Amino acid sequence: MVTKLHRIAKRFREEFTGALGGSVFGAALLALAVTGLPGCSDNNNDSNNSEPTVSLQILWTNDTHGYFFPTYHAEYEELDTYAGTAATEGKVGGYAQIKGLVDSLKAQKTDGNTLFVDGGDTFDGSPTAQITKGAAVIPILNAMGYDAMVPGNRDFAFGKTDFLADTAALTFPVVCANLVDGTTNQYVFPRYIVKQLPGLKVAIIGVTSPLAGGSSTGFKVLNGGVPGAFAIEDNISALAARIRVEENPDLVIVLSHMGYFQDQKFASRSTNIDAIVGAHTHHNIYDAPVVKNKDGSRNVVVVQAGSHGKFLGKLDLTVGMNSRKVIGFNNQLIRMNNQITTTPDAAVQALADAAYAPYQAYFDTFVGYSTTVIARRGATQSTMANLLADAYAATQGTDLARHAGIRYGSSIPGSVANPATITVGDVWNMVSPNIGAGVYVYTQTGAQIKSTIDSGLNTEFGTDPYTWGGGDVTRFNGGLKYTYRVNAPDGQHIVDMTITSGGVDYALVTNGVSDATNLARTYTVTATGTAPAGGTQINPANPNEAVDEIVAYIQAQPSQTVGPVIDNRTQEVQ
Repeated sequence: MVTKLHRIAKRFREEFTGALGGSVFGAALLALAVTGLPGCSDNNNDSNNSEPTVSLQILWTNDTHGYFFPTYHAEYEELDTYAGTAATEGKVGGYAQIKGLVDSLKAQKTDGNTLFVDGGDTFDGSPTAQITKGAAVIPILNAMGYDAMVPGNRDFAFGKTDFLADTAALTFPVVCANLVDGTTNQYVFPRYIVKQLPGLKVAIIGVTSPLAGGSSTGFKVLNGGVPGAFAIEDNISALAARIRVEENPDLVIVLSHMGYFQDQKFASRSTNIDAIVGAHTHHNIYDAPVVKNKDGSRNVVVVQAGSHGKFLGKLDLTVGMNSRKVIGFNNQLIRMNNQITTTPDAAVQALADAAYAPYQAYFDTFVGYSTTVIARRGATQSTMANLLADAYAATQGTDLARHAGIRYGSSIPGSVANPATITVGDVWNMVSPNIGAGVYVYTQTGAQIKSTIDSGLNTEFGTDPYTWGGGDVTRFNGGLKYTYRVNAPDGQHIVDMTITSGGVDYALVTNGVSDATNLARTYTVTATGTAPAGGTQINPANPNEAVDEIVAYIQAQPSQTVGPVIDNRTQEVQ
């Protein structure tokens, strides 16, 4: 299968020079460390090679989404092969497994210069995390030994009260330099912490996603939402400069939940920062880029470690103690599969078991089977979203059904030869987010539907990462088909678009030209949670729960078996 997301990422890198203001990022790209070693060891050195050095080991997780047990997780490009991969490597991640490896790596680093941090999107995702609004994850996190955490956008999913309760229950610091209370306008957490390790002192600044702010969360981020909230480089640079004067650290690290490409742009437009440990976009960064900062004084290492706990990130920095700069590094992503030989931490395992126990009978209830790999990710469609949208449209009898292009969620590794079991917990995972996730029927105009897709394509394939929010393009059932171009101006990605209503195909766009009549037509749409933009609700006020609808749909299929695939509902054209 073509690795579409990787190809898109390549395009972003190629076009970043223009998007980031010309020569600054062009120079940054030239500063990439290329040694042929996994993890990209760097000898990019601005100091005297004879100066004394100290090594720092940074271990981290990001975007675990509350999956405290090992789980299956397929990337989009793995759909054709993941069933075999899963059979070979087993499930990935799991906090007990991660803690066991972290303790082992700390013990091997005999000088004690190790930090262990989390990049956020930690409270929301897994069925148990959702049903407890993050509370079930907290005791487990407290047993992990983290030095710091920055909140991610999904950590705010359950509202202000639950977010504050969850973070207050943590026994390690939450740091965030750009989050303020929506009522008091005061910073919610310390903007940074300083860790004195045996061999060096490290400052950690937290920066969360612009999506953390808004009326639904009760908080604000500096400079508002996208794109302004990314452009806080001067603010954070000034904070880092003040920290260097007042705290005298050897390094300043940013713990970020902005996103991989956003972090690189941020690094190129900021000063006084040595490395960015990132999150949000679920990138598996094996070869970490080095970005020349705004004034050319530092080369900033940018890392990220996938999602769902399938990797433990390991960044080893060599620090010149005269120059107080990173003069070498090695980055690794350690896959947390059955090849890990360290013993899972017994205390963390016991806490995970206890968190799951009250819901085990319910979540383990058998629903059906899948003969394909059901996975969340994909730029414009995915097997998981195709199943959901097709099911909603079928059960409600609407022209269309939509599902948010969220990125988190474990996978189901089915195949024709070995159908995979689907449980109620799997359905919770698929339907997510489940807070208020009833099934609603609305009417929308073709123009409103097209606008939703235009917005998603502009974000997915735009060239300036500061204009990106989060998630992939909104998914629809097979009643809506469109073709698109990646390399097109905003609002002009769609080439052809058709909606089938009452057995008739209505062309909204043909060869890039819109049909005003069909755009003005009204179509019925099923959605979960809240109303689509401009939608008019037409079903009762107390709709069925989305989980129950999907369970019933699967059980109604022949042999209780589904097999969603990637199809022609969305297609890229040149």
